[in-house]
Amino acid sequence: MNEFKLDEQPKIKSGFKVPENYFDDFSAKVLKQLPENEPKIITLFTRKKTWLYAVAAIIIIALSIPIYTTILTQESTLDKTTIENYLTNQDAISDDELVNLLDEDDIQKMKINFNIEDKAIEDLLSTNSNLEEYIIN
Repeated sequence: MNEFKLDEQPKIKSGFKVPENYFDDFSAKVLKQLPENEPKIITLFTRKKTWLYAVAAIIIIALSIPIYTTILTQESTLDKTTIENYLTNQDAISDDELVNLLDEDDIQKMKINFNIEDKAIEDLLSTNSNLEEYIIN
């Protein structure tokens, strides 16, 4: 194989040439091409967005406070039969004490209006075979 030596071979000239005084006038040419006015700067963080986010956060907090308080203060509801069984099994509570705990509104709600005619009562008692049991009690 032939050895190739760079120093002995004729050098190939480049096809590119730099014009005379090119680098002397280069900075002046570039400055002429730049625009004279500064371009408008658009910021990524604007004040309008800040106000919008602040208002949205206040609305979210204002709406979540009532929901949060109702969840925390929500009492467990007992059904009526559980309360009735508890009250009937308590020997220490008298009927008078229960009546004293009721308000006028509670008493009005408890009133039951029986609009039963006397004839309907007589018919029921005459057809019932356990009439003696009702009379004794």
